[in-house]
Amino acid sequence: MRSVVAVWALVALPAFAPGIASGQPPDSVAAAVRPHAQAPVLHAAPLVGSVHLDGHLDEEAWRAATPVDQFTQREPKEGEPATERTEVRALISEDALYIGARLYDSEPSKIRSRLVRRDEVNSSSDSDFFVVLLDPYHDHSTGVVFRVGPSGSFDDATIAASGNQDTSWDPVWHVHTSIDSFGWTAEMEIPLNQLHYSGSTDAVWGIQLRRWINRKQELSEFSFTPLKEESGVSTFGHLEGLGRLAAPRHLELLPYGRVRSEFKQVPSGNPFRDGTDQFPAAGVDLKYGVTSNVTLNATVNPDFGEVEVDPAVVNLSAFETFFPERRPFFIEGADVFRFGDTRSYNNFNQTIPFHARRIGRPPQRRLSDEDNGYLYIDSPARTTITTAAKLTGKTSNGWTMGVLDAVTPVERADYVDSLGVRGRAPVEPLTNYFVGRLKRDYRQGNTVVGGLVTAVNRDLQDPALHDLLRSNAYVGGLDLNHYWGGRRWSLDAMLLGSTVQGDKDVIAATQRSSARYFQRPDAKTLHYDPTRTSLSGTSGLLSLNKVSGKHGLGSLTYQDWSPGFEINDVGFQNAADCRALSTLAMYKENKPRKLVRSWDSYVFSNWSWNYDGDITYTEYAGQVEGTLANYWYGSLRGEYYPGNFDDRLTRGGPLSRLPAGGTLRASLNSDSRKMYTLGLNGIESWDEAGGHLASLSGSLSIRPTSALRLLFQPGIRDLHDNAQYVTTVDDSFATATYGARYVFASLHQTQLSLDTRLDWTFSPKLSLQLYLQPLIVSGGYQQLKELRAPRAYEFDVYGGQRGTIQPDSTGGFRIDPDAGGPAPSFHIDDPDFNFRSLRGNAVLRWEYRPGSALFLVWQQSREASEPFGNFDLSRDWHGLFRIEPENLIAIKATYWLPL
Repeated sequence: MRSVVAVWALVALPAFAPGIASGQPPDSVAAAVRPHAQAPVLHAAPLVGSVHLDGHLDEEAWRAATPVDQFTQREPKEGEPATERTEVRALISEDALYIGARLYDSEPSKIRSRLVRRDEVNSSSDSDFFVVLLDPYHDHSTGVVFRVGPSGSFDDATIAASGNQDTSWDPVWHVHTSIDSFGWTAEMEIPLNQLHYSGSTDAVWGIQLRRWINRKQELSEFSFTPLKEESGVSTFGHLEGLGRLAAPRHLELLPYGRVRSEFKQVPSGNPFRDGTDQFPAAGVDLKYGVTSNVTLNATVNPDFGEVEVDPAVVNLSAFETFFPERRPFFIEGADVFRFGDTRSYNNFNQTIPFHARRIGRPPQRRLSDEDNGYLYIDSPARTTITTAAKLTGKTSNGWTMGVLDAVTPVERADYVDSLGVRGRAPVEPLTNYFVGRLKRDYRQGNTVVGGLVTAVNRDLQDPALHDLLRSNAYVGGLDLNHYWGGRRWSLDAMLLGSTVQGDKDVIAATQRSSARYFQRPDAKTLHYDPTRTSLSGTSGLLSLNKVSGKHGLGSLTYQDWSPGFEINDVGFQNAADCRALSTLAMYKENKPRKLVRSWDSYVFSNWSWNYDGDITYTEYAGQVEGTLANYWYGSLRGEYYPGNFDDRLTRGGPLSRLPAGGTLRASLNSDSRKMYTLGLNGIESWDEAGGHLASLSGSLSIRPTSALRLLFQPGIRDLHDNAQYVTTVDDSFATATYGARYVFASLHQTQLSLDTRLDWTFSPKLSLQLYLQPLIVSGGYQQLKELRAPRAYEFDVYGGQRGTIQPDSTGGFRIDPDAGGPAPSFHIDDPDFNFRSLRGNAVLRWEYRPGSALFLVWQQSREASEPFGNFDLSRDWHGLFRIEPENLIAIKATYWLPL
């Protein structure tokens, strides 16, 4: 492996070192980055008269506007003129920007027109489309996107400084299209009160225009950028002739009303639910344009009934599963609050100081039937958000700000105890969440310096919550994104500090959490202190990246999380006590050849170690991928793990070792332009101890009509793990492992899933989405055993090398580790399981007037476990449909009120 890395370093060196290849002839398509002052210009003409938006550019006003028609291919024939002519005009009025595009096509019968729901025009790559990208601040860093297909399907998004597009932004704008014998046309009206911009006497915006012709896989641009350069906001052309733009009045209210009905089986005699319960609610969102570039968003009692369900997972690790945010109020404008962005192509882990799903999370105190002898419990599924507000904007001199504050009230669960007495128990305290973000652009967005502060404050007067949750959590940090060399190189850095406070039992639990395991008995730098009432730490990142170039790309990234670093109160973090170094070197080729349209190959590596200096992860890997001339895509990756220590395997016990091993990954995808699209992905992993993983997943996408899409994603996974953690048993006689026995088993796990999606778009404003996920997972535990010694991957099997094991009357096992010796015997519940789940979600969405929508939502879930421990498709599949379902039906209506 070292020889492979050395060869790749020699191959990649000319591509990475600026100036080394300067003696070679320049590129045929722009050897250097074009100065922004030389970018092409689109002149907007003042609107005289009116424009009737119907997809036909037949008004006199359009003829008064000067069109631009010079478009250049970025793909597939880089630098050549577009094969089809495109004319684009712009008009400006007191309150709106109008864009008119005539997209000529020599074969109009072959125009690919697909009906898709909003925000899926780009992801639906089998449709033609036209895109207008604007930089209203003219800061060369951030922008907005308006995209439309020939069918009239449209989407919109914001562009962050990192280049990420946020499609949750849903401004109220208008577009109409038409198809004729010359091609197709698009006519857009973009109200100025939906945009943020800096006022001036003679405004100039950045603008980019793009056209995608699906059958030719051709992408052409108005402001052309070679493939070796980043085609971001900094490369846009200029939109001139806007004149003086006044700050428009911008006040919107979006009230909603919702009725949710739940149908599920409840225990007989339950005084709180009868199995058919209704929950009405109402609330309102407010959006106020404080200025043309600063917006206030507020919400009272927000509702998120149309959100898709999270997929079911079986998590046997020590770490929390990450689920992305889906709620509109929090994801709209979320890029403002992103912190520590890096252009690294390979990093070890991600630090997310603000994860909005922590706000309104399920109550953290879980009452069970066994607690205090409760007979019936009615606990809220999630915490209410009484109010939330955020202020976001960008000033004319480059400052971007974001402030968010949210309040969740005390949540209580109703119960009936064993004496029949009803009562209420607190399960979540009154909590205030605050997030503040500030950053400044320099050098036309090539350097961005920012800061972040978060605070969580809980009212813990109730003893039950005082001993469970942290009272305060504070995070603060600085970040940097710096580009140079025509944005070919970037340097990204981040430094973050955290402090959490609470009762000593709460902070003791924080020290013992899976992120750090302060109690680890063989740790040298970790010091568990059960009397502490606070815990502090830091995290950092430094990344050097080559992000554009003709052939060579790559990154070198260092990351650090101190043992006391903790951000999970309003952020997301899985690990602390970790340092990591990641590398990647890539060679790419974008020029189409006879057999291959494009390909790339790269090698990468990852190392991590804890603060004691123990190597906890090592990986060397390489991948090759490419698109063939027939538009099929394939990739092949190989990974090698030479073996290392593991400070998490024993869940707070001593270090163990992991054996060396490897992984092969392969994927193949058919031509995405076709009605039927196939995909296949395979993984094969193994280690020297006999562990293995085999995984095969596929996808079949079918478009029987222009409005209907079916997607099937089956998957099967077979795992054999020789060291699945089961439990820890304290035993003073286990002197070799610091007074505890760390019990493991050999796990054979089989998983079968079939994710199914249906997207039926009746019109650009009326659509139906259906999602179904059946999931069957079996887990059979064999050879219960204990860790023989620290810093090793050796085990003593109960009933074999050590002691005896016998089934007992409870269905578990009685283990005598010394077979009658002085060490006490102990009990273990049978860990075998068969998990069955079916989750479904259907959403009918109708935008019955601009900005106003009606939702009809249905959700069903079936979930149960049985202790079989082996996989039987017939038994488990039929058992899945014998589970009593829980159904939810909701009707929600919103009404947009521009004031």
